[in-house]
Amino acid sequence: MNRKENKAIGCEKMDRKGAVADFLQRCIEYTDASIERKKARGDYEEIDAWQSYREFTEHALMEINTGKLDPWFESEENENLSNPKRIEVEGLPHKERATWFSGILSPRPLVLASTKNSDGVGNLAPLTSVMAVSTSPPLLIASLSRNREGIYRNTYYNLKDTKKAILHMMPSTLESVNWVDDAASPIPSNESEWDLTGLTKSTHDPMLIEQAIAGLEVEFVEEMSLPDAVAKLVVMRVTHIWTQLEKPPLSGLDVLCQHGIDRLTPTPENWSKTVYKHYG
Repeated sequence: MNRKENKAIGCEKMDRKGAVADFLQRCIEYTDASIERKKARGDYEEIDAWQSYREFTEHALMEINTGKLDPWFESEENENLSNPKRIEVEGLPHKERATWFSGILSPRPLVLASTKNSDGVGNLAPLTSVMAVSTSPPLLIASLSRNREGIYRNTYYNLKDTKKAILHMMPSTLESVNWVDDAASPIPSNESEWDLTGLTKSTHDPMLIEQAIAGLEVEFVEEMSLPDAVAKLVVMRVTHIWTQLEKPPLSGLDVLCQHGIDRLTPTPENWSKTVYKHYG
């Protein structure tokens, strides 16, 4: 990228940042005028609420002006490979490597897996490695990792033990993000993430999440060791689909996805085009 392009991007960032700062400053000025008008009319009931709004807005403006929120205005432009660099993957630290993979192989659907152990304790776990690898037979795979103590996640042990799971597609809402975040909390195996999330068990199946928009009921088939990796690759056969739809969703579902590292977003729908040539 040449100096002129760099300058243009920098100006674009400053334009966006300046626009937001100007808007917040105008909100403060409007609030001050509103408070004065209310005082003049003797209308004191809503002044406290307006003052709280002013303090919040002023704090946001201060964070913008001090640069604390600069990452909000960063723009990562999509670039082609006209001037590429070749990065040696094996030499990257684990965290940096994971960040590259999450940013490039993205977005991926966020799946909330529901399992239970032999004692009937329910477990919920978010997965972003679920992938369909065969339609006939209907097979999915997922990579299940272990922690620093060498213990695999409960989903792995429960799948091997009871052979069953339901993989849920979650609605693309902020409330859904909170459910997923709570389900990822590290807790003892004799406790259940159901209690942390407040999600509702369906009366049709106690492993089915009522708030989900679709579910794939699966059976454990086999596991495979990955070369030089601690994670296990598990193969699952889809036995049932849980849905309220009468027909397959040809345009897909509006589901929660992971886009980048630790960032959950709705399914991107800026534009689309249907392709047909693969049918031959």
